[in-house]
Amino acid sequence: MNRKEFMEKLERLLTGIPVDEREEALQYYTDYFEDAGVEHEAEVISELGSPEKVAATIKADLKGGSSDNGEFTENGYSDSRFEKRENPATRESTYKKAEGGYSYRSTTENDSYGSSSYSDYEDGSEKPRTSKTLKIILVILIGLVVIPFAFPVLIGIVALIIGIVCAAFGLFAGLVVGSVALMLAGVAIFVFGLFKLLVALPTALLTCGSGLIIFVLGLIATVATVRLCMVIYPAMCRIIVNICRWPFHRRVVS
Repeated sequence: MNRKEFMEKLERLLTGIPVDEREEALQYYTDYFEDAGVEHEAEVISELGSPEKVAATIKADLKGGSSDNGEFTENGYSDSRFEKRENPATRESTYKKAEGGYSYRSTTENDSYGSSSYSDYEDGSEKPRTSKTLKIILVILIGLVVIPFAFPVLIGIVALIIGIVCAAFGLFAGLVVGSVALMLAGVAIFVFGLFKLLVALPTALLTCGSGLIIFVLGLIATVATVRLCMVIYPAMCRIIVNICRWPFHRRVVS
């Protein structure tokens, strides 16, 4: 039986006790295994005995019974066998539940002490200890160096975008105005041809026909350019809004 099988079986055997007590007991034995190390798992399991024996000891103590080996307190299950035991690495570890996580204090044969805390570690690695003040100072210094070069470039980019947008708006507006003007010119030519009906019929008919053709072309161009503007202008507005929101959106995501 290995550590994983031992803990899984112990967890199943402790399903009848309160959740808090079960979690503290499991945490106690998990910490004990971790302190002994993977290479000494077999020795720890041999000393603990079977999961059934450990579970029975814990349950008996919770029910008010006596136990020769340990007791289950508010801080977890304490076993006298382990408090006096030196693991194969000649190290004794005492665990305590502190604010922010479990911490331990270990001693070696030379009576040298070391302390650490589980809350100082996450995903097996120590949290970075870089000073926030140092980060702020570095950001300010980088900003002071970059701004003199970035500001003119930024102004140029903004001016270029504004120029392109204005040119696009002007182009499509000019197409609409030109189409309307072509349509009005066709109407004017048609009216002018009507006045020539009594003077020169062939010329009048040719003029009226030309005016109608120009009017139809202007009408088609007006409808097409208006519909094009209805598609282009909203798209341009969305692009401008997205460009303006892009720096802030990246800051929120990061």
